Order: sequence, then structure tokens, then C-alpha cells
Amino acid sequence: MSKKAFLAKSISYYQQLGINKETAIWEDGMRTTGGEGTYEWWYFDAEYTDGTKVVVIFYTKGGFDVKGLANPTASLEITFPNGKTISKYVSEGKGQKIRASKEQCDVKIAQSSIKYFEEKYLIHFIDGDVEYTCTMKPKLPMWRPGTGHWYYGKNQEEYFAWLVAQPSADISATLKVEGEIFELKGNGYHDHNWGNTHIRKLMNHWYWCRANIGPYTIIACDIITEKKHGYTRLPVMMLAKDGFILDDNEENTIIKRLETEYHPVTKKFIDNNLMFIHQVDDGTNYQIEFKREHDMLAFNMIDRSGISSTKKFIAKAIGLNPTYIRCIGEVKLTVDTNGRKEVFEKEGLWEQMFFGGNKDAIIKN
Repeated sequence: MSKKAFLAKSISYYQQLGINKETAIWEDGMRTTGGEGTYEWWYFDAEYTDGTKVVVIFYTKGGFDVKGLANPTASLEITFPNGKTISKYVSEGKGQKIRASKEQCDVKIAQSSIKYFEEKYLIHFIDGDVEYTCTMKPKLPMWRPGTGHWYYGKNQEEYFAWLVAQPSADISATLKVEGEIFELKGNGYHDHNWGNTHIRKLMNHWYWCRANIGPYTIIACDIITEKKHGYTRLPVMMLAKDGFILDDNEENTIIKRLETEYHPVTKKFIDNNLMFIHQVDDGTNYQIEFKREHDMLAFNMIDRSGISSTKKFIAKAIGLNPTYIRCIGEVKLTVDTNGRKEVFEKEGLWEQMFFGGNKDAIIKN
């Protein structure tokens, strides 16, 4: 059996990757060739005070298209308070290498761009009658778990990398839609992913959860690897308060999945209560609960992939059944310091991404 997957945290891996425990601005620059054998993207989301939600993603190519040619693409997804949505997608075409800096986040695709400048991120997306201009000012330092690299395979030949360049940010934005102008303020997040193997070959499923609640910012993930990598659990936990990261040692995290049922759309399990219990060195105990109330999105990814009906049939015939659920519900944080408890509650969003074809969870710690 191949070696279980693991998060690289030892000094030798920092040295091998040429990074330090403290993150650096250049790490949010381009980290791959952008061509065959790689994937890479920069992800930004924003939740505004009026209820508007915006997601912008810049890709070196189409999503996880590891084998494909370079194809710079960018997407914009807007959800208005009334539920109306707008989706935009621009591409420079296959074979075109992305215009991106290795020194910092500075990426251009068509007329759109993302850039780190004077300790802020500037996002500009334009396509037709929709234009989005956003400034993000970080409230927390850049962060990654360990080296930010998870390795897979007997010789650690496969990897998945993740940098959270903005765990939390104050945002101001201007959104123009069909001549109407919206001035927006809110909170946002930005991360950066890259790797050399399609994620479905590495990961069976995951829960990715994030919340700004009271004075705290929380990023919590429950990642389960694919069968060939032993269905290994790879937890992630980042706790921050008032602009400082308190702890990120996932070895101190216990994860509980409760109130499990089969989802009517995906036909796979969904946990209606996710609980992350984390204790830091000073004895303070943090219990974070994500209580699902309903879904914003739930779909089979093959059905929405845009590929031909023949390819869809073949994919399903060989057992591929990737699904996605974006949950909404109550987030509850209980902080217990020597018996003195503080409780914070608010509405939040989280996701279940499920690449495996299995109906039930298989987890080996």
C-alpha cells in the first residue's frame, strides 16, 4: 500500500520548498508553469452588508484540467439579496500562457486583473455589461497550514498546495450591471491553490468551513483522501482573534460528524451538524458547530460540466460521480476558558465537495 498522505510540516520540507514558517508576498505569485501537468487558481469571495455575495476566480486553465494546455480563464459569480444570480466567464483560449508575476499576486486575463499593491488586493473583472471593481484590505496576516503542501504517493510525487493570502479582509467595491451601479462594503477572503494531480485522484471528499464570528476568524476543514491513499483524514484548523492568529495546530483538533442523512440530490451522505473541538496550549477549549439548515447549491458536477452527453455517459459508467453542496445555517462558537464560557452565533456558509462515488463516508484517522 502506498504511503498515507500527509501535510508537510518538518524543517526539511520548508528548506526543500524554499519557504519559511512566516509567509511571504511572493508565495501568492504564480507557482506553476501554467501548462500541462499542472493546475493553479486564485480565489476571492466577498459578502457585503446588503446581502450581495461575489466570487471571482482566476485560473491558469479550466479548473482541474491538469493534462490540458494553458488556457487563462476567469469567472465571476454574483448572488443578489433577492436570489438573482449572474455568472460570467472569460477565456484567452488554449495555448495562451497566463500573464502572471512570480513576485506577487499580479494576474491579467483578457481585460480583467487581480493585483497586490501597497498592502491591498485590487480585483477588476469586466465582461460585457458587468464590471466589478474591488479593494480588499487584509485584517489578518497571510497564512498556510505548515508548508501548505500535502504530499501523496509512495515517492511523494503528487501534491496539493494551498495558501490563504487573506483569511479575512475589509472590502469596498463598485458593481456595475446593465448601467445600474452598486456601492458595496463588507468582508472577504482570498486563497490560492495549485498542484500537479487532479484532486479527484487524491481526495474522496471534504468539508470546507469558514466563519467570521464575534472577534474570531475560523477556517476549519475535514479532508478525506481517496481509497488509494487510505481514506486518511487530513484536518485543518486556524483560529484567529482581533487580527492575530491564535493557533493552527490541527493535531489538537477533534472532528465530530452528527445528524447524518442521505441528501435528496446527491444521494450521498450529508452531515447536518459538523463539530470541530480544538484545545490550545493555555487550556482554552474552542467548540465550533456548523448546523445545516438548507442548501444554496446542490448538484452533480458532471451534469453541470458542459461536456457532451456521450462523455457524461462514459464518466458515469466508470463510476465517476462528483457532487457539490453549499450549505447555509447557524455557526456557533463556544469558548471555554477555565470554566468561563462565551458563546457566539451567526449565519454562515460552508461546503461539501465529494469526488468519490461512494455513498457513505469511509474515514481512517
